[in-house]
Amino acid sequence: MIKCVVVDDEPLAISLLNQYIRRYKGLEMMDGFTDALESIGYINNHEVDLLFLDILMPDITGIRLLKEITKRPIVIFTSAHRDFAVDGYEMGVADYLLKPFDYERFKKAVDRAVEHIRQKQRDNAELLPGIFVRSDYKLIKINFQDILYIESMDDYIRIYLQDGKPVITLMRLKSFFEKLPVNDFQRVHRRYIVALSRISSVESRKLTLTNGTEIPVGDTYQQVIQAFRGKH
Repeated sequence: MIKCVVVDDEPLAISLLNQYIRRYKGLEMMDGFTDALESIGYINNHEVDLLFLDILMPDITGIRLLKEITKRPIVIFTSAHRDFAVDGYEMGVADYLLKPFDYERFKKAVDRAVEHIRQKQRDNAELLPGIFVRSDYKLIKINFQDILYIESMDDYIRIYLQDGKPVITLMRLKSFFEKLPVNDFQRVHRRYIVALSRISSVESRKLTLTNGTEIPVGDTYQQVIQAFRGKH
């Protein structure tokens, strides 16, 4: 879901955008603010994908507000004034909705914003450290931060991810382990590698991951588990 926030000093404008957001599949209304200054802290401390932002407001303009945001989402300006359209596009906003606007015009703006968001997500994914593996006749990038654990199936391995179905690829577990960041992953069994950050509890013969999966600990890996306990 694309998470949205609306900032507008007119409650009716927020209410209308809330209706439109609920109507557009894939959008989620997180919050609406008539107090623009209050919205700054919220936006900086939450994961906001799309911001609908009025320009002329009592305490601060939308243009000034954008300069105060440290975690800037994709922005659609909403205004009853044409004069700021150029400023908006110079600041890289996705679109400029001139009030009053209907749902069709809203949808057109959101379609454009969604493409911006998807491109931003693709760019961010490319920057994340990971590894490409071949699965289902194509190359797939596996980001290290998404891995829960890896299971050996002799000549194949199954990579379990935080989200999505497991990825199966032709590779030995030992070979895959050598490609992983040494401080982030540990082999705990002849059949299993786990992401250390995903461990929620440790016992002598098994460990439990954050998603509830229990992984056996092999006899030859007991020292590894003791070392992990010592650090935590």
